[in-house]
Amino acid sequence: MIVQDANTLKVLSMFYANKESIKKMKETGFVYRYSRSKKRVMKKGEESGNVQKVVKIIEDCDNDAILVLVNPSGPACHTGTDSCFTGSILEKLEAIIGDRKKIPRKGSYTNKILTEDELLKGKLREELEEFINFKDKENLKWEAADLLYFMMVFLAKNGITFSDVEKELEKRMEYPVPSK
Repeated sequence: MIVQDANTLKVLSMFYANKESIKKMKETGFVYRYSRSKKRVMKKGEESGNVQKVVKIIEDCDNDAILVLVNPSGPACHTGTDSCFTGSILEKLEAIIGDRKKIPRKGSYTNKILTEDELLKGKLREELEEFINFKDKENLKWEAADLLYFMMVFLAKNGITFSDVEKELEKRMEYPVPSK
C-alpha cells in the first residue's frame, strides 16, 4: 500500500498490507499495516504516536495494490521526516540529523552541537557572519551550505522540521505582494 498526504499529495510511505490490515483501516479509519518482521498487523503510529487518519482508500485497476490518502498527525518516517522518501538533499540531511537526535553516535559532531546549546548558537552566529562577508561565488555556496546545516540542526533541536518552514513559506505566498 502507498500512503499519501491527502492535502499535499506528497507520498509519505509504503507498507505491506494484508486482508486484516485493510479491514482494520476500513473499520477504524486509521492506517494499519502488516509488519513482516513482527509478523502481525500494527497500527501506524502505535509506537511513535504519529497516527494517520484515513481519508480515502483507492484500489488499483487489478485490485492488487491500494493508495491510502491520509491526514497525518506527525512525521511519517521513523527518522522524523514527513516522508520515508527523502528526495532532496535537505530532506536527506534532515533525516540524518533526526537520526542523530534519536540515536546518538559516539564522536558525531551533529550530536555534539545538538547537546551543547551555546556551541550551536555560536556556530550559527559565526556562519552567518561568514555568509554575509563571502569572498566570491564559490565561497558563498560553501558558507550557505554551512549556514543551512547549522540552521537545520537548530530547528531539529527545537522540534521543527524543514517541512514546517516550507509550510510557513507557502502560507506567506498566499499574501498579496506589495506594490511599489
